[in-house]
Amino acid sequence: MVKLNIYDIKGEIVGEKEISEEILKKQINKDVLYYYVVSYLANQRLGTHSTKTRGEVSGGGRKPWRQKGTGRARVGSIRNPIWRHGGVAFGPKPRDYYINLPKKVKRKALIESIRDKIIENRIIFLKAENIETPKTKIFANFLKKIGFENEKVLFIFKNPDEKKKLILSVRNIKNARYNYFDRMNAYEILNSDRLILEDNLYEKLKNFLEGGKVV
Repeated sequence: MVKLNIYDIKGEIVGEKEISEEILKKQINKDVLYYYVVSYLANQRLGTHSTKTRGEVSGGGRKPWRQKGTGRARVGSIRNPIWRHGGVAFGPKPRDYYINLPKKVKRKALIESIRDKIIENRIIFLKAENIETPKTKIFANFLKKIGFENEKVLFIFKNPDEKKKLILSVRNIKNARYNYFDRMNAYEILNSDRLILEDNLYEKLKNFLEGGKVV
């Protein structure tokens, strides 16, 4: 069994959670992670970039001089791409970069990203029930106490409706991000140095790693 520490908000270890080694014995499927990251980043692109071709820039309606007899190079328009104020040759045009991945691949990528963090011992659990008023300083001191203040940390909460105090406490910390268990994705996990989950998410995490379902 692999043991993951449970911390209280003061930064003290107050318990442990166990993850079966059966879940971790297989090698990380890096191909799935690669395909997911490529698709995720591509899907963030707006695709609104655009340049004007020689037919779209203003001016250049007539041939600037006759074809032969002037001693100059032949040219058909002052808006050709090699002239100043001319159009752009082979420039970008609006397009859709969206890459559609099957749900099974997305789910597999999420499982693999979590497994990777567990194998590298970069996941801990947090007991944070005693916070009455939201204060950034509480979580900043917590991260400093456990040595995560200079690392990119991702907090995973259970329910968006019940965790407003935690969100208000976390969102102003420079290197900290947050999300909810049923909304997390493989990219944000891979892009974080540490993963901190609420301790009441242990069973959901275990069931997800074993069955591949976020329940």
